Amino acid sequence: MLAVPPNSMEAEQSLLGCLLQDCTALEHVAGLVEAGSFYATEHGRIYSAIVALVDRSMPADVVTVNDELASRGELTDTLDLGYLNALALAVPSSRNAPAYATTVQRMAMRRRLIAVAQEVVAAATVGGSTEEALPGVIERAVAAMQDVLIGRVDNGPRPLAALVSPWIDAFAQQVESGGAVDAIQLGLRDVDDALCGGARRGEVMVIGARPSMGKSALTLGIVRAVAEAGHAVLACTMEDSASMLISRHVASVSRTPFEHIRLPHQGGEGLLSTVLEACQRLVRLPVWLDDRGGLSLADVVQAARAVQRSAKPAKLGLVVIDYLQLMNDEGETRAYELANIARGLKAMAKRLDCVVLLLSQLNRKADETNTPPRLDHLAESGAIEQAADVIGLLWREARRNPRPDNLHAAQLELVKNKNGATRTVRLFFDGRTQRFADAAQEY
Repeated sequence: MLAVPPNSMEAEQSLLGCLLQDCTALEHVAGLVEAGSFYATEHGRIYSAIVALVDRSMPADVVTVNDELASRGELTDTLDLGYLNALALAVPSSRNAPAYATTVQRMAMRRRLIAVAQEVVAAATVGGSTEEALPGVIERAVAAMQDVLIGRVDNGPRPLAALVSPWIDAFAQQVESGGAVDAIQLGLRDVDDALCGGARRGEVMVIGARPSMGKSALTLGIVRAVAEAGHAVLACTMEDSASMLISRHVASVSRTPFEHIRLPHQGGEGLLSTVLEACQRLVRLPVWLDDRGGLSLADVVQAARAVQRSAKPAKLGLVVIDYLQLMNDEGETRAYELANIARGLKAMAKRLDCVVLLLSQLNRKADETNTPPRLDHLAESGAIEQAADVIGLLWREARRNPRPDNLHAAQLELVKNKNGATRTVRLFFDGRTQRFADAAQEY
């Protein structure tokens, strides 16, 4: 047993000193630490006060933080104006705030990991344990490890009585609003209808397809629709560059053939003005792009939390990952890695109260038939199926058997719909402009 849990008082003090000097540094560290990351309780209170002030668009310096702590009744003999002033004077500048935050985060993860390990040892060594009980112990350990990875602090169970009242308030608000739902609409009417109004926060939606079926193009319209509704969106693409994504967005928004975006000399005299109009629409959207290759689960979580902080007053609504099989993680086998990532993304969706739209490849067996894909065609489908709330498999018959009457036909096979019925949703696809739409509106 360790006498003193891992911690770095120097890093905690230096980080707080940086923030007291320049509260704008918070945007660079908010994705790394939270109040519970600090070993010293008083340091956590200082950090919480800084965050609260910044969230209210107020300056956070020695004086205002002291006033905030006083209003909370959290000033003590050791936590006072003098201590705050000493923190601010102890660092030369706020430049090293991310480095200090990384150390604080690492120490917090180690402390939580030790606590989880102790819990697992206690659960595995109790006198009444049986072989049948071990799977439950292992499952709880895996879930706890995922919580450590995404920085979740377990607040324990809550009584049903405490949860019913806020649920009633939310439900009554929906009733009084005359039809509003607690969903994020994806911009495709028939898909939203199948999902009872759209995707729900805390859920993972998987879209699977074989290469060149259009799954990346499908997400372009979803990203724009969600952003146009006022929700912040993080799009992580490990296949296309940011420049390529913008090109595809512009083609879709302007309904310009994609080859004209790639080869502007073929687009005619009005192309530039058309493109500029589309760009003016795009730059107003609260969308963040991350085109780093080989992202890990920790990378995605950190990026999502950074967007969540930067997007205010908008709220993070959607995280898109294109696509699962390009992500990296640690594990003895590739199947274990992907399972770990899938479970972690589900935990992230709940923790950050957002929708995760996860694209996934189908295995080669899907190419052996000219019929729509099945759930068992998902590559490493077991873990994905368990983590997902909704699974849609994209299919375009024209990719296998093109005919004049099916060139624009597409369908999304909803093979799993946790809170609704499974069904086939007909879509329209224009490959030249990289655009999906509701079939009924286009034909």
